[in-house]
Amino acid sequence: MRAQGAYVVGEWTVIYDGACGVCRWCMALALTVDRHQQLSPLALQDPRAERMLAVIPREQWPTSWHVVSPAGRVYSAGAAIPVLCALLPGFGPLGRLSGAAPNATERIYAGLAGNRHRIGSRLPRAWISWATRRLDERVGRG
Repeated sequence: MRAQGAYVVGEWTVIYDGACGVCRWCMALALTVDRHQQLSPLALQDPRAERMLAVIPREQWPTSWHVVSPAGRVYSAGAAIPVLCALLPGFGPLGRLSGAAPNATERIYAGLAGNRHRIGSRLPRAWISWATRRLDERVGRG
């Protein structure tokens, strides 16, 4: 594996709530930008997620998304944003900005995550359907 910035290039797992339309939509957007196919989506409801998240308290699992490095390091909630941005072409500046202001990034993330059901009720169903198809294609179910 080669290094890209501070991160190892390889397969990174992004654990998201598969029951949440906003989460599926955000994950599908990230996959669309992931030209190098470094991201592997994994629904929180998948039994494999339990092994990957064993290093963090179980009560934190459903409260945020989690990015897991090829070496098994887990980045959660706002702390995952700079990591994910560094892996996505064109998102490096946003990643550096979010990494430079971790407290603000965490507050913004918490606000969005805490209102995801309210936000999700306003997303067009076609967007959620697209996201579900995109995820199914990426994990080989489509």
